[in-house]
Amino acid sequence: MDFVEWCDIVLKKLIEASRNAQTSRGIGVDERFIASHLFDVSITKQPGFHESTYHQAMLDALRRLQLQGLVEASPLWKVTRAGKAHAIDPILLWETICMESIENEYCEMLHAINTLGIREAFDHAWLEQVTREMLVAQLGWPDDTHLLIPIAQELEQWGYIAGRFYMGGHMSLSATYRGLAWETRRGFTLETKFIDGLVAEWETTSVDFKRELSTDTADQKAELIKDVLSLANTQASGRRWLIIGFDDKTRRYYGPSNPKLTQNHFEHLMHQYTSPMVNVRYEVVDYRDGPVGKLEVFREPKDLPYQVARSLGDRKRIEQGQIFVRHGSQVENPTDAELQAIVEENNRARSV
Repeated sequence: MDFVEWCDIVLKKLIEASRNAQTSRGIGVDERFIASHLFDVSITKQPGFHESTYHQAMLDALRRLQLQGLVEASPLWKVTRAGKAHAIDPILLWETICMESIENEYCEMLHAINTLGIREAFDHAWLEQVTREMLVAQLGWPDDTHLLIPIAQELEQWGYIAGRFYMGGHMSLSATYRGLAWETRRGFTLETKFIDGLVAEWETTSVDFKRELSTDTADQKAELIKDVLSLANTQASGRRWLIIGFDDKTRRYYGPSNPKLTQNHFEHLMHQYTSPMVNVRYEVVDYRDGPVGKLEVFREPKDLPYQVARSLGDRKRIEQGQIFVRHGSQVENPTDAELQAIVEENNRARSV
């Protein structure tokens, strides 16, 4: 279990404990009551519980949530309004954090602190202090206070780490929720935001959605080739995508894509059935509701128009030499004017 996941569990358990507490929700709950909701009684009743990693993990999470403004202690622990919103949808906070950019040296130090400063078990995670000596050994940088301290201090000022700085260049640093979320949730969060943006606009001349995609039969292959060719040929700005895993009617997440679909598989189909061969890039990305297949279709003006290389299919048959474009969300044959425009675009690209 990573520390961000652990913090979010603690936050939800604090909300649950607050609801079950005999006192007013506005007052908050004490650590013992939170622990009773987090851990089995066999753990909390152990004589050494307060010296255990379980107790430390609980306090570390509460303090980091407090630093992020998601909980507060006065002196009992209670969830803030921001914390309640985060418990419902963590993407909102992660998006705010992850949209920020950090220069390479800062990323390297942040990664080192997050690596050295976290201890994980299967059911909890806790923090450890990172010293200057540990940091230098992990980074492989020269032990230069004029390099280390300014970077660490700025990371601390931005909230990406917590730290204390002493005379003689000594430091005691630790991870924060913000810094860990930036590093461990960034790819997931940016992908989720990107896909949400595509879903909001839904199918266009450059975006196609599929609930499922299979290529077991000739008709299924023909349908895919037709879709890819239309994305590649259509004159539209921006990148071109075929997104797999969303229901056509509800526009909601349906499920993960077919595990048989791989980059090599798509390349093989493009090589067999498109001329010139359409270049594609396929990957399965993490989305808030589950894995999503993402096929990007590349368009080279000097290769236009892309055509069917070999006839294929039965009920959904495509013929060698056919050209397809998108009219909104519909895949059709190009009009004479569209075909002429595509040919002229090819001529311009070749002349350059």
